Amino acid sequence: MDAGLAGVIGATVGMLGGLGSGFVAHLGQNAQQRRQQAVDREHRLEEKRREAYLACIETSKQVTSSWWKLANHLLSDERSPDQSRQYAQDAQNGWVTFTKTADAVSIAGPDEMAGVAQSLREAMWRMDRAGTSWYACVRSGGNAELASLEAEFRAAEAARTEWGFVFLATARRALMSER
Repeated sequence: MDAGLAGVIGATVGMLGGLGSGFVAHLGQNAQQRRQQAVDREHRLEEKRREAYLACIETSKQVTSSWWKLANHLLSDERSPDQSRQYAQDAQNGWVTFTKTADAVSIAGPDEMAGVAQSLREAMWRMDRAGTSWYACVRSGGNAELASLEAEFRAAEAARTEWGFVFLATARRALMSER
């Protein structure tokens, strides 16, 4: 073999080796980029879930607080119709915000969390309905039913409290904060 042919073969082998090394490096780099994108996606999903869960917790507590303000006002001997209306309006406004945050939890997932958010929503709805009935009875002057409506509200609020604790425990599991 002459030196020219050996040089061409050597250059070809070197070029193929360089291309092969470059291709392998490119594959490794792409795999690393895909892994990083997956990690980034998981991080963004966790943050969105955390935001949705915290907003739902906050708004459920705001609605509950509004209802307890109204309940305490209804039990007071010195209640005013204007203040009662304001507390009732606050509870209704809070309900709208709460349902939006519960929807955000359902969208953020996972499925178990969406189910618990729906159960919390139902418990909040029962509390809202019981409170509304109690408030309507007070407004109409129907004293005969007041004690039973108050008891219904308290029972519905106790159930809401239980579902609130279930929501918190499920959120911790969904965010993997329990190890």
